[in-house]
Amino acid sequence: MNKSYTEKDAELWGNIVRGDRESFARVYKAYSNDLYRYGFGFTKDGNLIQDVLHDVFVHVWSIRNNISIQKSIKFYLFTTFRRELIKVVNEQYRRDSLEDYHAQFLWESSFEELLHKHQIVSESNVKINEALESLPLRQKEAIYLRVIEELGYEEISELMGVQVPSIYNLIFKGIRTLKSSLDLRKIAISILCLFILSS
Repeated sequence: MNKSYTEKDAELWGNIVRGDRESFARVYKAYSNDLYRYGFGFTKDGNLIQDVLHDVFVHVWSIRNNISIQKSIKFYLFTTFRRELIKVVNEQYRRDSLEDYHAQFLWESSFEELLHKHQIVSESNVKINEALESLPLRQKEAIYLRVIEELGYEEISELMGVQVPSIYNLIFKGIRTLKSSLDLRKIAISILCLFILSS
């Protein structure tokens, strides 16, 4: 699904710029849980994630008149939240590179939720976790953003700082790995591909 800057987004953001707190509350309600869950890909510290999430929304409200939404409100929030969370985690744990954060990625529960949502429960959670754990960490993040958050390839490319063809490669290599690892591949992978290939 292409999360372009729709008329609905434009109208909603216009209301926020004019100081409509109810519209801003709607945005918070729509995206805060997704952002919080995404944060667990970078750290296990729920309090830290919540603090950064709160700070991001406070900051966005305070500078709303200077913000230009080019793609979608969701994409803007994910980009801002990712950048701020990485900065805070970097300061707290004194790590040097993005790859260090990837050692903390915990996307597995979100993929399990997707499979259970579609009643794909023929594999144990252990096998699903093992299959997901076998993926390189950037493949996990790219698949998570495409499948769970339904971001477009160009959005994922910009968010992760990776060229679009590389995003395609990351996702399809990940799907191929999952396909070879899980007995439920005929059902599960078709559903994953449906999410990934939809535009």
